[in-house]
Parts: sequence; C-alpha cells; structure tokens
Amino acid sequence: MKNHLSLLFASGLYIGLIPGAPGTYASIATTLVFYLTWKIAHGIVPALHLSVTCLVTAVGVFAAAEVSRQRGLEDPQIVVIDEVAGQLVTFLFLPVGAFNLFVGTALFRVFDIWKPFPIRRLESLRNGVGIMADDLLAGVYANLILQVLNWLLRR
Repeated sequence: MKNHLSLLFASGLYIGLIPGAPGTYASIATTLVFYLTWKIAHGIVPALHLSVTCLVTAVGVFAAAEVSRQRGLEDPQIVVIDEVAGQLVTFLFLPVGAFNLFVGTALFRVFDIWKPFPIRRLESLRNGVGIMADDLLAGVYANLILQVLNWLLRR
C-alpha cells in the first residue's frame, strides 16, 4: 500500500507516467487545477494557497524519497510532485489572471530546466529534499520575476 500511495503522490496522480515531458505536463496540469480551483472558490485565500503548497511539499519529500528508493534512481523522471509544488510557489501572492498563469508557467519551466545558481546545487540534498528543493527555488525565482513584472505593469 505504501508503494502505491508513494507512486500516486510522487507521480502527480500518475501524470509522471505519461511519456514525453512529464514535468511540463505536471506544470500545465497544476496551472489548470489552480485556475479552476480559484474560479470555483471565487478566489483562493493566500493563506489556503500557502497551506496547500506546504502540504504538497511535505508529502512530496516523503513520496519522492520512497519512489526514488524503489526505482534506485536519484531523481526518477516519473516524480513530478516537485513540479506541482514549484508551480504552486510561482503563483503565491499574485493576482490570478491569464498573464500570470501563462508567464508564470513558462518562467517556472525555464528555471526548472535551466537551473541557474544555486538551484542545481540543491539537487544534491538527500532523501527527497533535493528532488523537491530545486523546483521550489525555481518557483521562487519565477515568482520574484512575476512580482516585479506585476509591479511595473501597475505603475
């Protein structure tokens, strides 16, 4: 049961099992679910968004570590809960709209793939933390750029 639950969560409800670009698929799916949740709930309270992001991150550390151990790989491609958490960080404390959703998803993917300093170094952390940490920092980078762009566009 533990193995099945770990795979379910680590793979982002099995999105990570889709061949091709599972990290990109997970980012897009996260953006869509985030938007639909915001639309249905008539706006997400920032505290709830932050709480869900923290919960996904905590579950992700344990699930990613377990799947990594099961597969015998440092960062298996099927583990995409890190992209889910990083994408959620990208949207923290920003207005929900087409610009932020599209640009935020693109920025997050660029930073997640490019891994500028010190993102790549975080991958060396152990036990699922490294799998999650690099994507969380990629989300922070994307969020900071979006914060600046939003500030400039409001002026």
